[in-house]
Amino acid sequence: MKVLYEPTTFSIQDFGGVSRYFHELLNHAGPGLSCQLPVVLSNNLYLRDRQHTDHFEFFPRLAIPGSWRLMYHLNRRATLQALRRQNFDVLHPTTNDQTYFLDLLGDKPLVITIHDMIPALFGQHYQQPATALEVLARRADRIITVSENTRADVLRLLDVPAERVSVVHHGHSVRDYPAGPALRVPAHYVLFVGNRRAYKNFACLVEAFGQLVRHGFGELRLVCAGGGPFTPEEQELLHGAGIGQRTQQFSAVSDAQLAGLYRGAQAFVFPSRYEGFGFPILEAFGQRCPVLLSDTSCFPEIAQDAGLYFDPNDPAELQNQLERLLRDQELRHTLVQRGVARVADFTWPRAATRTRQVYEEARQTVPAYSL
Repeated sequence: MKVLYEPTTFSIQDFGGVSRYFHELLNHAGPGLSCQLPVVLSNNLYLRDRQHTDHFEFFPRLAIPGSWRLMYHLNRRATLQALRRQNFDVLHPTTNDQTYFLDLLGDKPLVITIHDMIPALFGQHYQQPATALEVLARRADRIITVSENTRADVLRLLDVPAERVSVVHHGHSVRDYPAGPALRVPAHYVLFVGNRRAYKNFACLVEAFGQLVRHGFGELRLVCAGGGPFTPEEQELLHGAGIGQRTQQFSAVSDAQLAGLYRGAQAFVFPSRYEGFGFPILEAFGQRCPVLLSDTSCFPEIAQDAGLYFDPNDPAELQNQLERLLRDQELRHTLVQRGVARVADFTWPRAATRTRQVYEEARQTVPAYSL
């Protein structure tokens, strides 16, 4: 079976969860599955070994505004050429905001992966409506979601038949990262990872951490990784909570540095109101870091009893749970051991095998557009 991956995510992402997901599918395709990724130009870190592509980089050490447009244009042209050749059995786009390939797809099966329904649920934070996703979902022969929670959202928000929507959890690989530039971090800290936009609920953590410091944890620090520098509004929020001088921020970190941050943290806190899968949960489990999670969205599905939970609308409850976790060494040990066991349930070979099954199902499905 031959799968053609439409490569937009590798044009616009130097690194990130979506491109990492597709790169892992390529790595674990297995015998009998031939994968084509028509990338001509890309600065994506996961493609640098050129195991799956024969592409060029575009001044990767220079931040050139708009360079992604050139990459997108060249990679789109290569994709159109591959579509015209029709030498594939299934098309799997790497993003859900493009439809240019549909006119050339013909009767070939289309499989899409929906990682979350955030644009539909939090549309006030997005400039573009999710019309492309709606078009793709109607045309798709099979839809992959990365959690049962996301599947439920897809069935609630998109007009698609339930039998065409399958759950395939992400995998996770615990890697031994090579030594790199070490980050100077406090002796005792709580970790927050990723961007901090509204639905990520960063303000709840700031308020809870401020309360915690006032309850006798003056030596504790808050470390934020990724998400870019603090905005003036975030700086005002931190200073208003009395923790402006107790917060350290690394706007960009490597995978190795992030792994080190998890290993050194007293706890990883994920206060988001919604996630499609919550990949940082597995990252924390893999580095033996106890996790404190919102009791909402996909979190209980992914972490199960390996996480400690709180109401994301109640900073006082987050503060109480965090204090409990910091004071109770036995609880910390229990959560770490459960996390190690839980992360073993998520492997990329398993995810790739299940994805291949979806491809096979798509080839046997009566086309959605013909109904």
